[in-house]
Amino acid sequence: MRSVSLLIAALVLMASCDREKTIIGPKGPIVFEVSPVAYSAISSATPLGNLNPPGHTFPSDHMGFYLNGTGPHPVKAHAPGTVQDVYYNSGFDDYRIQFKHTDTFLSYLDHVENPHSRIKAGAQVQAGDSIGRATGYLDIGVVDYDTTRHFIVPGRYHEKTLHCGNVYLYFTEGVRNSLLAKNRRTMEPRGGKIDFDIDGALSGNWFLEGTPITWEASSYLYGAAQMAFVYDMWEPWKISIVCGGGWSAAPFCCPVNGNAPDPSGVTQASGFVKYQTIHAASSDVVAVQLLGTRRLKVEVFANKTSGAVSGFTANAKIYIR
Repeated sequence: MRSVSLLIAALVLMASCDREKTIIGPKGPIVFEVSPVAYSAISSATPLGNLNPPGHTFPSDHMGFYLNGTGPHPVKAHAPGTVQDVYYNSGFDDYRIQFKHTDTFLSYLDHVENPHSRIKAGAQVQAGDSIGRATGYLDIGVVDYDTTRHFIVPGRYHEKTLHCGNVYLYFTEGVRNSLLAKNRRTMEPRGGKIDFDIDGALSGNWFLEGTPITWEASSYLYGAAQMAFVYDMWEPWKISIVCGGGWSAAPFCCPVNGNAPDPSGVTQASGFVKYQTIHAASSDVVAVQLLGTRRLKVEVFANKTSGAVSGFTANAKIYIR
């Protein structure tokens, strides 16, 4: 999917959802009854966890559909609900439509083109209702307040990331199986994973020292301050090192030569560790050392091999959780 899916205004509007809010109405998830696009229109369906820096330096909190042909393809409501907001993505000339299903359960469709005029805040929709159309791709995400992802510093993440649901699980069994047939990930959870933080280990998301503790910190607004040591969404046994900016080689999302050492096992005791990354046209070294439980020293050596790197230079930077 495209690297930037939300505008600042859209993020600010969603931030009004207070995680400490009082629940006074219906709560809990509902069942998604309809695929938002026809199965025949779907070339592939992704899991959660797309990596595409600088917009998605951290694993993405929504799944998506790559669509066949030139389109456009009709987009339908996947479940009954109330249109909560319609955001215009000016960079892409399309829309993100958020639905409220209960007081603790929201969902959204992103990159909808030309939504029908009746699709506006307060409108009621039923499963199967026509929403608009999509060309090339369509994203879908869930905000489920009964689900909380594990991040070491939750204050750095938006509600839709903290309470990101595994989208596939909310569909009826028949729809879910049809969508999973379009998803080439074989390892469970088939719907993907976004939270890889391990306190005291390299695994997970890191922020350049000085990045404020605010939900914007994990958005594209701070892409240049983000690094992640995570795993590929399709083949989750493969290490991915992701950098949104701040280095001459960035942004990049790279596998690792030899696929080792596993970030989940890299701790303070590991000392100075080098990763030889694999690019299409070059090869860089990412050197790391945990200085404390939540403090990481990093240097990216562009166009170097592991044998040419023996320690940090004055260019090294500090990242924190």
